[in-house]
Amino acid sequence: QQQQQQQQARRDGSTSSGEPPAELVAARPDVPASGRPVFVATGLELTNRQRRIVADLGVQIANDWGLQVTHLVADTFRRTTKMMCAICQGTPVVTLEYIAASRNVGRLIDERPFILKDEVCEAAFARKRGISGGYSLLEALDRARSQGPLLRGISVYCFPSVAEKRELPHLVAAAGGIWLTRFPAERADDASVLLLAERTVSGEKEQQRRKAHRVYDVELLREAACTQVIRRSSYRLR
Repeated sequence: QQQQQQQQARRDGSTSSGEPPAELVAARPDVPASGRPVFVATGLELTNRQRRIVADLGVQIANDWGLQVTHLVADTFRRTTKMMCAICQGTPVVTLEYIAASRNVGRLIDERPFILKDEVCEAAFARKRGISGGYSLLEALDRARSQGPLLRGISVYCFPSVAEKRELPHLVAAAGGIWLTRFPAERADDASVLLLAERTVSGEKEQQRRKAHRVYDVELLREAACTQVIRRSSYRLR
């Protein structure tokens, strides 16, 4: 019977340790004005049992990212739109164990001990991006909370060469920036404007504008969403 309980706990995302330490039990301060926390998942699908558990905790489950989301549930670090938006907002990215631990005490508890730690994928991300010192999701979330919106006061324009940009307006909004649909000709060189493009030029007009202004690889925005650091010098297109 004990073995069956342990197997069920693993399916629910719980642990065999029982209730969390008393110091982890705390009221959640980051709930929307409605008073109901909002969970969304990325890279996994909550089971019907897990959905019932969070519903009993007074939690609303969303299918898509929105600024009302208070928790992102994930089992690995993937550069999904939901993940990047959550980091930009400083929204806790928690594992399934958080749901189980909260269930054990009947209310949502402090998330920090349950923040996703994926050493393999975080290290791979840092290596691929050439980030010295490595990458930590927890540090990125702390950075977002301490420094405020990454793109506050910044407008972002993507050249036509950026074909895959469906998620980019969401990232810009989550980071507190302004998404531009037209080339800002009169202020293209302002520090408050970020011009992004792919390495391959789409046409003559874009080529001329890229020669006249400072333009950066669009990957700058995706990396910055994950790290909460804008490395302009590393992504300047020549």
